Amino acid sequence: MESLDNQGALRMITLFSGAVKGMAFYPASHPAIRQPLLELDKVLGSALGRAAEVSWGIIDGVMFFEEHLFITPSTAIADLSNRMLEKDIGRVIMSAGLTFDELERFVRLFSAKGSGFELLGAQIMQEGITHIRLVRQGEETFENQPDEDPYDSDDNGDSLATYGQALKAIQSICRDIERGRIPHSAPVIRVVDRMVGITMQDPSTLLGLTMIKDYDNYTFNHCVNVGVLAMALGASLGMDTMSVKSLGIAGQLHDIGKTMIPKLILNKPGKLSSAEFDEMKRHPELGAKIIREMKGLDPHIAQIVLGHHLHFNRSGYPEWAQKLPFNQMIDIVAIADTYDAITTLRVYQHPVNPRAALTEMQKIVGTYLDGALVAAFVEMMGKYPVGTLVRLDTNEVAVVYRPNPLDEEAPTVRILIEGDGTRLSVPIERSLAEQNGVRYANVVAVVDPHLKNINVGKFVVSGNY
Repeated sequence: MESLDNQGALRMITLFSGAVKGMAFYPASHPAIRQPLLELDKVLGSALGRAAEVSWGIIDGVMFFEEHLFITPSTAIADLSNRMLEKDIGRVIMSAGLTFDELERFVRLFSAKGSGFELLGAQIMQEGITHIRLVRQGEETFENQPDEDPYDSDDNGDSLATYGQALKAIQSICRDIERGRIPHSAPVIRVVDRMVGITMQDPSTLLGLTMIKDYDNYTFNHCVNVGVLAMALGASLGMDTMSVKSLGIAGQLHDIGKTMIPKLILNKPGKLSSAEFDEMKRHPELGAKIIREMKGLDPHIAQIVLGHHLHFNRSGYPEWAQKLPFNQMIDIVAIADTYDAITTLRVYQHPVNPRAALTEMQKIVGTYLDGALVAAFVEMMGKYPVGTLVRLDTNEVAVVYRPNPLDEEAPTVRILIEGDGTRLSVPIERSLAEQNGVRYANVVAVVDPHLKNINVGKFVVSGNY
């Protein structure tokens, strides 16, 4: 559910801009300030009654409020944009529980000339404003809450919520395309920003989410999973934040061209005919064309989408693009695409377990996939990738929850079945090797989750049992 419609979003931005501007001329108690603040409080209260938080700010010079972009700015929006740029603020996030007093104090602080990002963040803390957070231009660091990481890598509930937001963003884009509209890029950009913040701290944090397989919404899940995997690989290779962000956006949008392919071909359970496959092969260039028309996306995102099926030896499609210059990002997305596809159940394909998937991928290096990148991907995933079901020498059955970079034989697992065969209602989390060298157990075999009737995706996300 949208927090506000386009008119409501425009009204919110206009009211805020007017209140900020008026603070330079009137005290907060003056009707010229008080009245717009009261109306602003009412609008925000309505929005926060339907969503835990709302955010607004600037992306690539364009003002946005949640899903709404204001491409042709009014005088009020232009004035507010300039103030945000001067203060180096990229986004303002307001959360449920925001009081009128907090809002009034924030407007007063925001209106002060000469207060940059750091000073404003410090003032927000001093004033006790707890329901407003700031994001610097181009970053996801909340400077006004230095003791709290809002995207804590241990808070998998928040990671799961972010994954859900990514699904909604992709669904919204595909829905717009099907209705003949140019999609908004802001929702995808915002959710990828959040994911980048998590991934740059620890590339493995979100990997468990890629084991969530919703077969009724395969396309949407697949797109989000490819974005997560591509970001993780990029971060593990030492790429900078903006490059990892590009991988995330391109990964999530890599298959949007399929929205333009006839449903009879997309959903055909059997092998495609030659003509049908030729039609299917159009999706990279259709996707690239859509992305070029979307506001706020860099042109190189379209290039990554165009090239994600060209293969490492450039023998893939579209054939006319084989000789074009492409960077390594298309090969990273291709690896993410391949891994998620072969670990997913399809009408025509039994899924391969994560460990076996890495072996299968190594068989096509040099042709379909870049060997050096596959080696880096295997190292990142570990000997027992997240989502692998294993049997321990205690006879317990567990799912790998987190890899152990110091000892690939001893990942962190969640025990699902006890040694005597009893299924646990709540998994028990164990590190197979403690820091003091004590070993809890050893992996002795990989188990097929289908034989045990276990949905591993359910158990690699905290609180999702």
